[in-house]
Amino acid sequence: MRYAPGSRRVQTDTATILIKGTGMYLETDPQRTYFCTCYGVTEVTANDDPGSKEIVATKHHDKPLYILGGSQNRGNNIRRAPFINHTDEELSLIETLVGRTVPFVFSAREYEKPRREY
Repeated sequence: MRYAPGSRRVQTDTATILIKGTGMYLETDPQRTYFCTCYGVTEVTANDDPGSKEIVATKHHDKPLYILGGSQNRGNNIRRAPFINHTDEELSLIETLVGRTVPFVFSAREYEKPRREY
């Protein structure tokens, strides 16, 4: 998903995410949100634990996150996650549909091997 310039807010059961001109991907269920700032800057807050808050600035899927529900993990409800379930090809297609391009160049062979260790 990519939004036009200007701030937007996305809210799930477990997370509130402020975005500005950013490409993003998310999956959510009542206990956990998976969120990837594909490129751009976001501010991520765990709804049940406002002390769990991060500003994420990425150029290319640099810091996918899980945002957990509940208050049992005070200050630690945002955690690193693997890069899953979306591709640069999908982002490029979505951008093309609205007359934009992704802000990075990628090879068609980029997804044939792991990009980084987690």
